[in-house]
Amino acid sequence: MEEQNIHSAEVQKQMRKVGLKIAFIMALLMSFGLSLTGQLMAEHPPEMPTIAIVIGFLKCFALSFVISFVIGFFVPIPKVNAALARKFHLQPHTPKAHFVESLASNLIYTPLITTAMVCFVYFTMMPEGHKPPFLAMFIFSQVVCLVVAQVLIMVFVPIIMKLVLPKMPPRP
Repeated sequence: MEEQNIHSAEVQKQMRKVGLKIAFIMALLMSFGLSLTGQLMAEHPPEMPTIAIVIGFLKCFALSFVISFVIGFFVPIPKVNAALARKFHLQPHTPKAHFVESLASNLIYTPLITTAMVCFVYFTMMPEGHKPPFLAMFIFSQVVCLVVAQVLIMVFVPIIMKLVLPKMPPRP
């Protein structure tokens, strides 16, 4: 019995490590993708030096990464996905299940990340004479980032899972 408890604790420890790896990789992916999207959507004044654009990207990337990793660390996405599968009677590893799971992840991550980045850019980085209306910028950014994030999650989560999961020890 004690050996089984030790093994169970070891499996839990391994699963936590895998979860952290996935959270880290997803934070990198989402942060890079959404920060790049924001930079590509931005209307930079012609007089803005390239270095300022690069620094803006890096600041947004850092902010987004911290938010993404914190979400990935605290939100139990596998449990959310399992609950969704039960609720909607989804078969694991089907396109329908993958779409619903990725949509759930998208709706958890993207609005928070996008809100933080839009507020950060609008209130700290944009020159006063070059600011569009906040609400228009906010809504447009949310819509575009939700679409971009959905594509990123749909495409890259299976790849990330294949990279991370084979490194787990086999179950007895």
